[in-house]
Amino acid sequence: MVSVGLPILVLAGVGLYFVFQHGYLLIFVAVLTVVSLLTKLLLWWVNRKVASVSLSDSDSIVEPSGDWSEREQEIWNRINAKIDQQLQQKDDWNQLQAHAVGIVRLAADEYECTEWDFSVPASLRMLEEVSRRYRQTLRTHVPFVEAVKVSHLRYAFHNQENIGRVGKTYRVARNLWRGVRLLNPAAAVASEVRDYITGELFAKVSLETQWQLKKVFLQEVLSVAMDLYSGRFNIDDADVQPANVTEDDRSRMAVSLDPVRIAVVGQENCGKSSLINALRGEVNAQVDVLPVFGDTTVYTYSIDGVEHLHLVELPAIDGGKANMDELVSELTESDIVMWVLKANQPARALDADLYSQFEKYYRGEDSLQKKQPILVGVLSHVDMLSPASEWNPPYDLGETDVEKVCAMNEALQYNRQLLPFENVIPISLAPDKSHYNLAHVVACLEQNYQAAVQVQLNRRGREARQRDWSVTEQGKRLARTGKALFGKMVKA
Repeated sequence: MVSVGLPILVLAGVGLYFVFQHGYLLIFVAVLTVVSLLTKLLLWWVNRKVASVSLSDSDSIVEPSGDWSEREQEIWNRINAKIDQQLQQKDDWNQLQAHAVGIVRLAADEYECTEWDFSVPASLRMLEEVSRRYRQTLRTHVPFVEAVKVSHLRYAFHNQENIGRVGKTYRVARNLWRGVRLLNPAAAVASEVRDYITGELFAKVSLETQWQLKKVFLQEVLSVAMDLYSGRFNIDDADVQPANVTEDDRSRMAVSLDPVRIAVVGQENCGKSSLINALRGEVNAQVDVLPVFGDTTVYTYSIDGVEHLHLVELPAIDGGKANMDELVSELTESDIVMWVLKANQPARALDADLYSQFEKYYRGEDSLQKKQPILVGVLSHVDMLSPASEWNPPYDLGETDVEKVCAMNEALQYNRQLLPFENVIPISLAPDKSHYNLAHVVACLEQNYQAAVQVQLNRRGREARQRDWSVTEQGKRLARTGKALFGKMVKA
C-alpha cells in the first residue's frame, strides 16, 4: 500500500493541483466525460454482441453416453432442445426443480414408462450414480471445493441472519469509502470507472457460469433418467456376461472366439468366401462358382496377430421369408456387417429388400436401446467392369480420365444410391489376376474396431438386463428369501 498506493495518490494530487493552477478544469472534465461515454459505448457494443450469441450454443460439459443407441441419441438431442427452451423462458434457480421434474417426465414418455416405473435396486443405483457424477463435476469445475467443509455449510445455514448483517455492513462501509475518495476527484473518477468495467465483466462471467450450471444440472437429470428408464441401473458391470450369439458361435467351431463379430452377407456368387479366404490368408472357406448353401459358418481372423475376430459367413440372400428372418436375426446380432455387392450384377432387389427389413427392425419399439452394427459395403469383381480386358491395378479413383476408374466410380455411385452405406470399398480378388484394395478393407475394419466393441458391449448389457428378470433367477431369489424366513421362524 505504501510503495504503490502512496505514489499514485501523490501523483493524482499533483495532477489535480496542476489542473486548477493552469485553468484546465473544463478540459479535464470534458476529457473525463468523453472517456466515460466511449467506455460506456464499448461495453454496450460488447454486451450486444454477446447477447446475439445463443447461450445454448456454448460447449456442454455433459456428453451423451457411448452405450446409447442412435435412437437414444436422438432422444438426448430432442430433450436437450427442451432444456434450452425452459431456461430461456424461466432461468431462475428456484425453477430448476420444476424443470427437472418436467425433464424426467419427458424421458419417461420417450421410453413409454410412467415416472415411477423403476425398481428399488435401480433407484439405489441411480442415487449412487448421481453422487458419483456430481462429485466429479464439483472437483473439476469448483475451485478449492476440497477446502469447503460440511461444518462451514452448516454454520452458514444456521447463521444466515448474521451473515446478512455482515454483508450489509460491508456495503455501507464501501459506500463511505467511495465518499472519502471524492476528496481526490481524479483518483475517485478513475476508481469508479475501473469498478464499473470490472463489475460489468464479472456480471457477464456470472451470467454465463450460472447458465452453464443450470444446464449441466438438467442434463445430468436427463442422462440419469434415460439410464434409469432404459433399465441400465438394474444391473452392475459385473453382471454383464458373454452374449448369447457368442455361445452359439462356440458350438459351431473348435477355436476360441473373439468378442467382435463380423457378419459377411450378400447374394449368390457375390464373393463372400473369396473375401473371407483373402482376409484369413488361408483357404478354409469353400470357394466355388456354384451357389453355396447350408448353415452359417464361422471362421477366425486376427489383426496384427493379436486381436481375433469372428468372420461369420451367412447364407446367400434368396428372398424367402425364412431366409430374410434368419439373415436379419444374424445381422442385428453382429458388431460389423460386411455387405458384399457384385459390381457386374446390377440386380439389387434382394439386397434392397433385406436392407429394408434390417432398417425396419431398428425402428421397432423393442430396439430403442439397441445400437446398430457398423455397415461396410464391399463392391467385388470390379475387374469385370468395362473394359473387362483391361486390369492393371492399383487404380486411383480420382483419375477421371481412366476408363476403368470411371466404370468403378459409376458402380460405386449406383450402389450407394440403393444402399446408403457410409463406406463402400471396391475390391478384386480374382485368382488369376492381381488383387486390388484388400488392404483398404483391413484398414476399415481396424478403424471401426472400437465402435464395434461399443456395439458388442451394448448387446451384452441388454442381455444381462434380460437375464436379471429371468424366471430362473427370480425363482432362486424367492427360494433364498423363503429359506431365510423359514430359519427365523424355526428359531422363534
